[in-house]
Amino acid sequence: MKKENRNKSSIARRFIFYIVLFSSFVTLVITAFQLYRDYKIDLNLIHEELEQIESVHLDSLSAALWTSNSKLLQTSIEGILKIRDIQYIEIRDEQKLWNKAGEIIGDNNIERIYPMTYRHRGKDIDIGQLIVNVSLNGVYQRLYDTIWVVLVSNAVKTFLVVLFIYFLFYNLIARHLFAISDFSEKQHPLSDNKPLMLERNDKYNDEFDVVVRSINEMHTRLHEKIHEIDQQKKYLSQTLDSIGDAVITTDDRGKVTRLNPVAEELTGWTNKEAEGQSVSVIFSIVNASTGEAIANPVEKVLATGEIVYLSNHTTLISKGGQKFHIADSAAPIRDDEKILGMVLVFNDVTEQYKIREALKESEKKLRLIYTQVPGIVYQFKIDAQGNRSFPYVSPAVEQHIGVPADELMKDAEKWFELTHPDDSAELERSIVESMKNLSVWEWEGRFIKNNGEVVWLNGISTPERTDDGSTLWHGVIVNVTERVQADETIRRTQKMDALGKLTGGIAHDYNNMLGVVMGYADILKDQLDDKPVLQQYAEKIGHAGERGAKLTKKLLSFSKNKTTDAESLNINTALKYEQHMLEKTLTSRIKLELKLSEELWPVNLDESEFEDALLNICINAMHAIKGNGKLILETCNAQVNEVEARVLELTAGDYVKFSLRDTGKGMSEEIKEKIFDPFYSTKGEKGTGLGLSQVYGFVSRSGGAIKVESVIDKGTEFVLFFPRYLDENTKIESSTTEIKKETNGKETILVVDDEVDLLALTCEILIQHNYRVFHADNAKYALEILQQEKIDLLLSDIIMPDMDGYTLASIVTEKYPHVKIQLASGFPGEHDVENVDATLSKNILHKPYNSSALLACVQDLLSREG
Repeated sequence: MKKENRNKSSIARRFIFYIVLFSSFVTLVITAFQLYRDYKIDLNLIHEELEQIESVHLDSLSAALWTSNSKLLQTSIEGILKIRDIQYIEIRDEQKLWNKAGEIIGDNNIERIYPMTYRHRGKDIDIGQLIVNVSLNGVYQRLYDTIWVVLVSNAVKTFLVVLFIYFLFYNLIARHLFAISDFSEKQHPLSDNKPLMLERNDKYNDEFDVVVRSINEMHTRLHEKIHEIDQQKKYLSQTLDSIGDAVITTDDRGKVTRLNPVAEELTGWTNKEAEGQSVSVIFSIVNASTGEAIANPVEKVLATGEIVYLSNHTTLISKGGQKFHIADSAAPIRDDEKILGMVLVFNDVTEQYKIREALKESEKKLRLIYTQVPGIVYQFKIDAQGNRSFPYVSPAVEQHIGVPADELMKDAEKWFELTHPDDSAELERSIVESMKNLSVWEWEGRFIKNNGEVVWLNGISTPERTDDGSTLWHGVIVNVTERVQADETIRRTQKMDALGKLTGGIAHDYNNMLGVVMGYADILKDQLDDKPVLQQYAEKIGHAGERGAKLTKKLLSFSKNKTTDAESLNINTALKYEQHMLEKTLTSRIKLELKLSEELWPVNLDESEFEDALLNICINAMHAIKGNGKLILETCNAQVNEVEARVLELTAGDYVKFSLRDTGKGMSEEIKEKIFDPFYSTKGEKGTGLGLSQVYGFVSRSGGAIKVESVIDKGTEFVLFFPRYLDENTKIESSTTEIKKETNGKETILVVDDEVDLLALTCEILIQHNYRVFHADNAKYALEILQQEKIDLLLSDIIMPDMDGYTLASIVTEKYPHVKIQLASGFPGEHDVENVDATLSKNILHKPYNSSALLACVQDLLSREG
């Protein structure tokens, strides 16, 4: 009963409190509004009085100030001071204070300044200021005097309204709520089925009648449902006891509420002993491999509401210490979103665990074997319907073709998508042939990785037919990219070497013929001064010879083994110097981009040949790019290891790497095989086919290597490797010969050449310039002449039958040290010149030469001392 009174008084207090609170708030708001309204009215009156001062008194005060009538001014401002709330007035001009009245008290004031003017002779003249100060203290005092009257009157009115509302609420609502509350507390649905009744007039039929009927119906249904739940609980208990797996249930705090007989057997706890215990106490689990305790799943399930599965290495330790390998899962018991507890289901898998561990050990050994195999271990299958799959692929496949093994096992077509288009048909054919005849499958081809890199793979396997009609291949695929690249490099080197010798030999004979043509053309020009037409013909003959000489020079640059005018060169500097020229060559549709590494190592190159090679590759890139594109030139320092060196046919060490990468149309493998061949061109009649062959020859002579990567429709990259030059201060100076105007002489010259026409021409030129000349068509005859005659200069061809020019020069240097030697050749060839003065090999007179070059070289050599 006391509890009821407390509840009633509590409701009444809260109800009264909220009503009083609300009424107080309303009273304060109304009072504040009234006070604010009165405040605004007083302020408006003050402003009206200030406006009245300006309209009524300002002109008379201005006139009195103009006449300096101080007495009248004082009388006027004292009259104004009597207006309510005005506490101070003064009149002043720029020079002095004329009059004042009152004093300024406090800070809550309003001050108004009126300019005083007087109209004199049609002009308004500023004569001073009227300053009026109004105090707000009177306003605030009047508000304070009325606040309590307004507040008390509003509070009384509000309180009367609240009291009436409370009376109505209690009689109509509150007392019936108290009756419903008492019924809910006292009635028990299992023991009492008495209905709820309210003390009300029967004529009313409102919401309370609906509530009473609902409560009575709910009370009846609850009584029935409780009985039904008791029956279901009994049935659930019987079901749990019949389940073949162990089952443990808990409440929402992880306390055990039920163990079935199987769980009692495995845990060693009875249901009675376990009830109320924490599940972690009766369900003690450890890792079967390490023996370390495993986190009990109950906490995670109750915290997250997720289903938790324990690992296959879980061991249950029973109350008596017995160990069982178990498989289990734990799931939340839910009521919509609310977690009521957890159910843990597990079973004894000790025998299965032993079998599984034995299988894992076997797989571990097999996996270890797979990792030692240098390639991709695979199992490939084509079923009876023609569907292709990889039941197994070793993880090494990702290293070789860039696709993870699990992706390839999900989708076998990825393997065929990455196959090079040129090799795809052969791969398909070999698989069909092997499946048809159950013959050994063997294939080698290319794959294009996602990053564009091309790799070569080689595979071999014997298929077998399974019972379901499928064909199964087991085998190993090996990455043979290094071997293929090495073979390609060797093959290209051998081919280029053979082509070099062939073109060099052709150039030698061709230079001899051109020398005759150019030489006699010079003689004809000198002899035909009086016949200008014929002299012009001779000039055209000489010009044609010079054009032929340029062509043979390109052939010779391809066939040479060493560069002659090499010097220390910084490639970055050369590229920056040539950048403007290259941009103009490439035109505005191709963007040239330089990515130059800082502190680039120097190299030992012929700068002129480097510029030619650079221009040749850039022009090829320009032709390969259709429309707009980009050419990227990049340099960096690189350390070539033993593996890379074998592929590039270099010595491992420090190199400068120079790459030229375009965004052109790319090229096929067939074209890539031929790009360095002399006279091979993809431009038709527009190309000579010598550009890239010159590049190859230049790089080879410089001790470097060149590598080409190309992908159709993506672009081509040329990568040049040049050995690092360690002695930056040592340079090979190129010799230059000045052509002197005076070319006549009187010395004795021995000319040796196996080309009779060129020999005769050379002698004729020298004789015409007053030299004493002996000639020989072979080295043996030349040595006989040297024994008999005093010779000042030996001019010898290099390539001759029986004895070449280098050997002859070596003998002459030893026997006749006073004889000066000049070697000439259209193709120096590959001769050992270690025992010959290096100056001889460096200062060769290159065929075909004209008379001016011949005479200048001879005079320069004869004019030197020693």
